[in-house]
Amino acid sequence: MTPEEKKKLLEQLKALKLFPNNRLVKELRKQVLVKLGRIEKKIPFVLPPEENSNLARSSKLKKYHRYLRMIRDTFPNLDYKTIRKQFSQRKQGKDVSIPDVVWQNPSP
Repeated sequence: MTPEEKKKLLEQLKALKLFPNNRLVKELRKQVLVKLGRIEKKIPFVLPPEENSNLARSSKLKKYHRYLRMIRDTFPNLDYKTIRKQFSQRKQGKDVSIPDVVWQNPSP
């Protein structure tokens, strides 16, 4: 919802104060307050930039380590450090002992 709609609802609440407090006015006031509550819930929560970048970095590292763990499951005789070294060498274009098929689809 836009701020204009929120402003209109607040104006309606002010206008309802002019009328006597009877059953219909109370119902209208309740309806307007419910609509305002819905608007408040739909406003997204924005993280500060440094927390947003930390979350992005975290998700990328999780993907990286999950990928390497899947390769480690395929090659249990290699330790994690060796797989990381071979991955970086492969990114540089050098030959590694792990076949290209495994790098493209590490799922067993």
